[in-house]
Amino acid sequence: MADESDGIEEAFEGQLRIAVTAAGRVGEAFARGREEAARRAQAQSEQAARELSSRFEAEKRAARVELGGVYRSDWWDKATPQQIGGALTTARAWGTEDPEAQRAEGRIRDELRTRYGVDVDNTGADPAAVQAAVEAEQLRRQSDTERQRSATEQAEAVALSRQADEADRAAEASRDTADTTPDEGEREQAQVQAEREQNRAEATREKAEPLYDSSERRERDADKLEQRGVAKEAVSAKMAADVSQGKPATEAVKAQQLQSTKARPNRSRSSKVQRTEIGR
Repeated sequence: MADESDGIEEAFEGQLRIAVTAAGRVGEAFARGREEAARRAQAQSEQAARELSSRFEAEKRAARVELGGVYRSDWWDKATPQQIGGALTTARAWGTEDPEAQRAEGRIRDELRTRYGVDVDNTGADPAAVQAAVEAEQLRRQSDTERQRSATEQAEAVALSRQADEADRAAEASRDTADTTPDEGEREQAQVQAEREQNRAEATREKAEPLYDSSERRERDADKLEQRGVAKEAVSAKMAADVSQGKPATEAVKAQQLQSTKARPNRSRSSKVQRTEIGR
């Protein structure tokens, strides 16, 4: 009786075979998707290609950190089938261009063979269960990627808005200088500086607006809502409201500032006239 199995090891091994098989497919799919994204970015512009390459480099560094655990025995002692599958997915996704990922995949293969008798290339897992696991993992990773991208875009938009606010304040300070200084040369220089800072503020906000309100973000949000079973009519209404409200709150401040600038009297000219009349 003591030699009878309670079924836990068999269940673990079954889940592991499914996770490992699914991981290989998902990792290869992500590698292909990355290559396709790089081709599209290159066709779009050199800047887009550089930005995407920079993002991929950051993701590659994060992948190396994630794969560091596969070299530790204590990680394997506690790893679940999902964690092992996740590591293999990452290794397979980056293996075509990163030797470190290739090395990590080799370690994963060795550990699976030694610890569990699982051959990565021939796990014998149930095809239907593997397909379900593939779809679940793809959705999970896509969701994680979207959250990361959204957080990055939001942070960039906030930083740009702060830069625009600083330029607005600099422009206002220069206008005050132009209004109060008695020296005509300094006044003209301050007016030029005010215009330069105002242009910088407007250009910076133009960069921030797509990050706050991008069509790609709305499409991703719409897809996620439909996947949750929300009716298309409701999704369309939500996206329409999102379009009307998508611009950052700083746009209202900008509008007020522009109105204030237009309504502001040219004090420098009026003060000049007053000084001329006094001189008479």
